Amino acid sequence: MIQVNQHQSKTLMEPVKNISGLVSVRGHHFYANLINSNSVVVDLGSHLGQFSHQVSNLFKCQCYAVEALPSLHQKIVQNPLVKKFNYAISSADKPVEFCVTDNPEANHVSQFSVGTVSEKITVEGVTIESFMDRNNIECIDLLKVDIEGAEIDLFNSMSDKTLKSIKQITVEFHDFKFQISREVEAIKAKLKSLGFACIVFSMTTNGDVLFINLNKSYIPKFRYIYIRYFAKYVRAFPRLMKRLFSKLILN
Repeated sequence: MIQVNQHQSKTLMEPVKNISGLVSVRGHHFYANLINSNSVVVDLGSHLGQFSHQVSNLFKCQCYAVEALPSLHQKIVQNPLVKKFNYAISSADKPVEFCVTDNPEANHVSQFSVGTVSEKITVEGVTIESFMDRNNIECIDLLKVDIEGAEIDLFNSMSDKTLKSIKQITVEFHDFKFQISREVEAIKAKLKSLGFACIVFSMTTNGDVLFINLNKSYIPKFRYIYIRYFAKYVRAFPRLMKRLFSKLILN
């Protein structure tokens, strides 16, 4: 399994060659073998566009970076493969009240307001279907979702038809920050009923979840078994061993 951050080579193509086919970009896992230069990637909660830039560099594919906070959106660098949009993806096409915090990666819609809010702003809200229509997107190969609690409204508002058209969804559910555990489990159950495999890579929360649409994606059986049942433990093993050795040394 390959993990990529902003300090690694921008031309790295290792993900499609390792045994799992998985790649992790900024804490979001996805199955790299389903992504190529013809793919469409939609990055919701783009922040400074890091995910979009790293994925476009890896696969030379088209990425749509969507960021609600104007000050962050302005800093996203566009290029032929990365287009940026100043929207809050929402359950309806209407203005959304957005809370700005001291932590630039923790800004959120007002209904999930926690912590210190420095100001509230109103941004344009659009549904994922409207966003796809405006940009002539028929199928999303990879949907990345990191929208600070608003993912609940997003999934609840998406039609089954739209969900079924997406090959992969990599989500940071914020059940570690907000009281949304029941809603998260309902969304996971819904996607499973629509033919998605649900793979949780985070150990104690739903902070890194991958949904793969098995009706639109071919994965060799041995890889699917590895990804579904073993990958997250292999990923966690080096960290666990490091902690164990640290404790032994301290003792």
